[in-house]
Amino acid sequence: MRTRRLLSLFGTVEVRAPRFLPCPCAVTSRHTLSPVAEIMPDRCTPEYERLIAKMGSLLPYRRARTLLAEFLPLVDVPAVETTRRRTTRVGAGLERSATIQPPPPTTEARSIALSIDGGHVRSVRSYQVRSFEIFLAQVSNDDGKQVVFSSMPAEADRQREQLRGVLHGLGATPTTPITILSDGAEGPRSLGEAASLGPTRHVLDWFYLSMRIQQVAQTAKSWPDRSAGDPRTGADLADAIERIRWRLWHGQVKRALDLIGETLVTLDTMAAASSPIAGTTAKLARGLRELETYVSGQSDLIIDYATARRRGEPISTATTESTVQWLLHRRMNAQQQMRWSPRGAHLMLKVRTAVMNRTLERDHTAAERWAQRPFRSTA
Repeated sequence: MRTRRLLSLFGTVEVRAPRFLPCPCAVTSRHTLSPVAEIMPDRCTPEYERLIAKMGSLLPYRRARTLLAEFLPLVDVPAVETTRRRTTRVGAGLERSATIQPPPPTTEARSIALSIDGGHVRSVRSYQVRSFEIFLAQVSNDDGKQVVFSSMPAEADRQREQLRGVLHGLGATPTTPITILSDGAEGPRSLGEAASLGPTRHVLDWFYLSMRIQQVAQTAKSWPDRSAGDPRTGADLADAIERIRWRLWHGQVKRALDLIGETLVTLDTMAAASSPIAGTTAKLARGLRELETYVSGQSDLIIDYATARRRGEPISTATTESTVQWLLHRRMNAQQQMRWSPRGAHLMLKVRTAVMNRTLERDHTAAERWAQRPFRSTA
């Protein structure tokens, strides 16, 4: 009897692998049938492949290989290239299963918050640019359930439908209001708008608005203590910037723009006179003009953040920023000196997202039809 070696979490096992030859009189099928080859085409159990992919997504491939050899009774430790190939293969399966419409939720959500942010990954040298953008979204409903979604616009297979499936799984209906938080860029906003099932409301993330105000405030803090003419000028400017922050926090866009304009008039008057603080004055005026341009362009997205916070409504994507840190920088950027192809980074993110959502086993089982077994998995 012909046998085949299969890799499992308990080591390499040999199983009988019969082959069935076609009947000479057959017309529709003339190829040899091997059930074991069809069930496990990669010569490993689904649990083995899933663990390899999980370790490869959490650690560099070489370190994952060393850790697997340390704790598992593996005679043939997978090579670095094999670990990479199995990880991307699982990611491709997860992407295929994500296009399937999930079952309707048991309860409808009253509201959903969709926070979308972007990150950049260094590309391989053969690619046209130094880095490419990746979209990351964190979706939560009124029950507190959260799901992380990642995608690359250039490589995603029906990106809008996949994000819509995530919203549907959290209880979104055509009548569920969805709040979309972003930095105001057109790409994330259009993706959230296209994937939403119900009425949407776009909100400028307070995190990005506050960071721009903070940059101007830091410049004001560098104002000389003893400026020419009036030693209180630096303190007055710092107080004006704090009042600008207060007005924007309470959604008073017009009043904030008026105060920015008044402060710029004062700075322009001071810059016209030659003084030792002319450089600091010009730098502060430049920062305020950039803030004025940003606030004017995003005025329709600025809300009363103070009231929204008291009501428990989402106002910031700070948690999404931590998600970006975990998904991208810990494995694909920062101290990991790796370059990625767009397809490789996209499939890696699919696995890392499933690990973060704690749905890797369920999604991988749904993607591999031979992994759906009625008995309890033992290998």
